[in-house]
Amino acid sequence: MPRFHSTHRRSLARPALAACCVALSAVGILGCSPTPEPEPTPTPAFASEEEAFAAAEETYRAYNDALNAERAGTSPSIPSHDFLAGEVLRAEVANETKLREDGIRIEGSTTVSAIQGLDADLVSPVGEVLSRVCLDITDARAIDTTGVDVTAEGRSDIYAVDVRFAGGPQSLLITDFEITADFEC
Repeated sequence: MPRFHSTHRRSLARPALAACCVALSAVGILGCSPTPEPEPTPTPAFASEEEAFAAAEETYRAYNDALNAERAGTSPSIPSHDFLAGEVLRAEVANETKLREDGIRIEGSTTVSAIQGLDADLVSPVGEVLSRVCLDITDARAIDTTGVDVTAEGRSDIYAVDVRFAGGPQSLLITDFEITADFEC
């Protein structure tokens, strides 16, 4: 039986040890790779239609109160523009600019006589709500720079508006509205 010198034993053991380490490392890398985490399911903005409709009503009433306060010359805690988003905000700013250029101001208040929830998205993380709002504008008048009432004669003082909201229970905004002719309040 041949005798190996101690340096030969070490040199033979090194490749075997290195191969063993490589094999164990490969097993460790492959065997211990983390499993992919599941994608989180988006949480719907509203738990129920009732919650969505209540948030829409609260938002619209707060918007109307802010608008009435601004017309009365007082500063509401939240400006009326903060309740609007998108195209309806741009349209409101443009309308106010036009009235100012024409020397017309709106005086008086608008009353919300009823709000009815029509539809609510209960799936999306950013919810959409559609509600019908019945408004009474009897006390709201258009006044020119000389103080003359220039409110359109024959206008309807009570009308319905379909209002679209987007957001969640704590941050619902008015994103669109349309006067509804086929519904009486």
